[in-house]
Amino acid sequence: MPAVSFYLKKDVLESIRARSKSQSIPVSQIISKAVEIYLKTDEAGEARRRVFLHLQKGNWLGDWEALHRERSLADADRN
Repeated sequence: MPAVSFYLKKDVLESIRARSKSQSIPVSQIISKAVEIYLKTDEAGEARRRVFLHLQKGNWLGDWEALHRERSLADADRN
């Protein structure tokens, strides 16, 4: 795995070191996990944004009456 150097605020680094010591895991593992979580959150947000943009392009659900009719028919089929 390639090494990367970067700067952290002193209080952030102290917090990471304290957690590393209390959980007996390397500082690098804590930082790697934090970056992975950040990227996944960022990707999920971007995916949500694309879905909303797609939905805004057209009225995919139809009008309320048609949606209500379809839902009522689906409920009737369950009985």
